[in-house]
Amino acid sequence: MIKVGIIDGNQQSRSMIRMILNHHQQYNLKITLEAGSVGECKNVTVSQEPDVTMLDIEHNGIESISAIYRKFPHTNVVVYSNIQDHNSVLACVKAGAVGFIIKETCVNEIISTIVTTFKGGSVFSPSISRNVIQQVQQTVDYQSNLSVRERQIVEGLRNGLSYKLIGYKYGISLDTVRQYIKRTYKKLNINSKGELLAQFK
Repeated sequence: MIKVGIIDGNQQSRSMIRMILNHHQQYNLKITLEAGSVGECKNVTVSQEPDVTMLDIEHNGIESISAIYRKFPHTNVVVYSNIQDHNSVLACVKAGAVGFIIKETCVNEIISTIVTTFKGGSVFSPSISRNVIQQVQQTVDYQSNLSVRERQIVEGLRNGLSYKLIGYKYGISLDTVRQYIKRTYKKLNINSKGELLAQFK
């Protein structure tokens, strides 16, 4: 038996997955947890801990992934959502999600995703897989285009250093630091520190 949890603030979405699982015959799937939020899972017993937890991040947020693992350390979190931007997907993976599928996914894909993750695999919707691969490739390309000094300054910014501290660390003036940062922005085709940090998460 594969125990399944559904955490989704949308009642209609929960009902749809419940109907899919209840009418499926090939695998022994049982819903042991159904809630609108992680906060509603406080009274769930150990015997009810799901093997796979389907999580909607639109209503619960990406930070709820770690909260689920604190509550259910042996579960496998699969995000299902209409949010598909690569930064959100990567943030979910970093938080521990082992799968990410879009809500429009067909019935058979939902079942196979649950079974695959239960067996130790990972599943991502095709469009999301392509986005993640492109993001990784772009990050590698960006890094290869930067000089050693530019990479050092990027690393300083990632570590929360001010322009002044970066200059002090590498023995260069504040104006020189600014020049390197402007050059880096131009190479990466970005306009702000926030965009820079997003590229090198």
